[in-house]
Amino acid sequence: MIQPTIPLPPGVLKENRRCLIALPWYRTAHPLTSVALLRMFQRDTMSIIVSYGDAFIVHARNKLASKFLASNFEWMLMLDDDMVPPCGDAKWFNEQTSLNLPEWAAGLGTIERLISHGKTLVGATYFGRSKGACPVFAEGKVRNAELLQVGPRNEIIPTKWVGTGCLLFHRTVFEDIEKRFPHLSRENNGGTGQWFTSSEHDLHFAVEQAIASLTPVPGSLKMHGEEAAIKILREGLHRSSVHSSLGMGEDVQLCVRAAQAGHTPYVDLGLWAGHFGPFCYPVK
Repeated sequence: MIQPTIPLPPGVLKENRRCLIALPWYRTAHPLTSVALLRMFQRDTMSIIVSYGDAFIVHARNKLASKFLASNFEWMLMLDDDMVPPCGDAKWFNEQTSLNLPEWAAGLGTIERLISHGKTLVGATYFGRSKGACPVFAEGKVRNAELLQVGPRNEIIPTKWVGTGCLLFHRTVFEDIEKRFPHLSRENNGGTGQWFTSSEHDLHFAVEQAIASLTPVPGSLKMHGEEAAIKILREGLHRSSVHSSLGMGEDVQLCVRAAQAGHTPYVDLGLWAGHFGPFCYPVK
C-alpha cells in the first residue's frame, strides 16, 4: 500500500533554502495559475521573477535562469502560465481542476514537496494539453495507462527528461552545465546563459578539445597531435548523435545537458499539476 507523504510545515523553507519562482509567461496566464501562485507564495522565504512578451520560450527560460544565478536564492521553481500546481488546499485544487485527486495528493504544497526530495532537478507530473495525451516526461508513454488508472503514486523516479512546466532547479544545475560546456555560459554569451538553447554542444566541445590538442605549447613537442584530434572529433561526433538537439524540446535539451553535468532529472509521480487548455488535463 502506498503511504501518503505528509506535507511539510510552512517553516520548512529555511534561510538557506529560499526559492525563487520564475515565470516564463508570454502575455496572459490562466487565472487559476495566478491564484495557485498567490496561494503558494511565502513572502519571507520566496520571491518572483517574470519574463514576458518573448514568443520564443527558450529566450525567456535562459533569461530567468541567468537572473536566478545572479540572485542569492538556492532553488528556482519554473512555472508555466497554463499550470495549476497543488498549493496546500485539497478542496480548492480538486474543485478548480476537476482532477479529483486523493486528498493527500491534492493537498500537497508544491515547492515544499519538491525541495523535500533533496534532488537538484525534479519536476511535477503533468499531462499534455489534449485528450489522451501522456505525462510529460521520458517514460510518460509507458507509464500513461498505469498512472491514469492508479492515480498519484508517492514516489519519485529518475528519468532522462521531465517537462519544464513545473520544475524545480538547484542553482548548481546551471553552474555545472556552464563548467561542462563553457560556450553555453553567461560569460561567453553577454551575461545570459544558453542552457536551454538548441545546439550541438557535444560536437562543439569536441572541436575545442581537438584544437587544443593541435595547438603548439612553447617548450614542448606534441606527439601524434593529428591522431589525437581525430579521435576526439570522432568521439564528439558520436556523443553529438546520441545527444543531438534535433527534434528536441528545450526541456529535453536542458535535462540532457544537466545529466551530462552530473544532475539526474527526476519526476515526482505523487505531485500532479493541472495543465489547462480547453480543459484541465488529464481528461479521462
